[in-house]
Amino acid sequence: MKAFVHVLAFILPIIPLHAEPPAAESQMISTERVAFAQYCFWTGEMKLGQIEGVVFTEAGFFKGREVTLVDYDPDRVSLEKLATQARQAGVADCIHLSSAARLAGTFVAGVKIGVALDRTYQAAPASDQKKQLEGTPYARLKLTPEQATKVNAFARVNPGKASQWLAPAQRASLAASH
Repeated sequence: MKAFVHVLAFILPIIPLHAEPPAAESQMISTERVAFAQYCFWTGEMKLGQIEGVVFTEAGFFKGREVTLVDYDPDRVSLEKLATQARQAGVADCIHLSSAARLAGTFVAGVKIGVALDRTYQAAPASDQKKQLEGTPYARLKLTPEQATKVNAFARVNPGKASQWLAPAQRASLAASH
């Protein structure tokens, strides 16, 4: 037994413990966070998730309003473009930034800036998250938060585009269920 332990101690450092690419090859996305106040966070999650550069949405509450929390990649969409598209989609009564870099009461792309997003933000219950997935074949799939955001955004309006966000095994699972 002791000899076996010594052999393992020699072999284990040679065996890679994971199959992830080296850190230099992995891609980290640096995101920024905002919250858009609107009449219905279910619509907010769907419409905001459709915007290129949005990587995550969450339905929630802030300062007595329904909001959609958004993490976006500023290298793919600027705050101004994000606010413009949100306003055009009808889901931007007000925008709450994660920092007070811009003064409350001013505007970005025609959307009023509210008070800075803070710890009083509350996520809506799980039953109110990603509502567009309910009753669709996508609902039974195990999705990453990023996939859930994009699939939720397109599930009812463009299922083909929703499926583009799935891994091959997930697409196969959907095809097998039909």
